[in-house]
Amino acid sequence: MHLKPLIFFASGIAISWGQTVADVLNDITGIKTQATALNDAIDAFPASGGNLIQALVNNLRFFDYLKS
Repeated sequence: MHLKPLIFFASGIAISWGQTVADVLNDITGIKTQATALNDAIDAFPASGGNLIQALVNNLRFFDYLKS
């Protein structure tokens, strides 16, 4: 079985997507920022005595952050 055509085809697809190193680094930064926001929202919720309203408010704040 000859793999050259398959490798050539896969290379063409990879190049056509056009992700640059800068794009990947920006995405990683965005993920890091979102993970920090999620961690902050989890920390803001009390370990005991929390209620459904507080959980929903934290959830909405986190998703509002993601939209921005």
